[in-house]
Amino acid sequence: MEKIRKHKKTFLYGGLGLLFVSFAVKWLGVSIYCFWILFCMAIILKALFLICAFSSKGFKPGLWLYLILAGAVMILISMIFKTAVPVPVLHKILFYGAVSLKTAGLLLMIFYRQK
Repeated sequence: MEKIRKHKKTFLYGGLGLLFVSFAVKWLGVSIYCFWILFCMAIILKALFLICAFSSKGFKPGLWLYLILAGAVMILISMIFKTAVPVPVLHKILFYGAVSLKTAGLLLMIFYRQK
């Protein structure tokens, strides 16, 4: 587990990079399977980063992190209501609610970091 903790930033930036590449692949019209493989790899790397962050000593999550995580969960739930159980109104409510939570979390993070 200690080796994994040393690579926290690698997991974070690798996950964000793969996420960017996966959406670029989707917009370029490459196979949807390639998109899903890259997207899942990005989610796994970001999950590893979160596990490392929460398990590190002295880590105290703030309100901003809880807002961002709640937004991420709401996006995943909205994807269910978009694909598996198509309810467009509920999908839009959850998706835009998640975007607003993530934006509020980002603004709080920036505000707390400036103090």
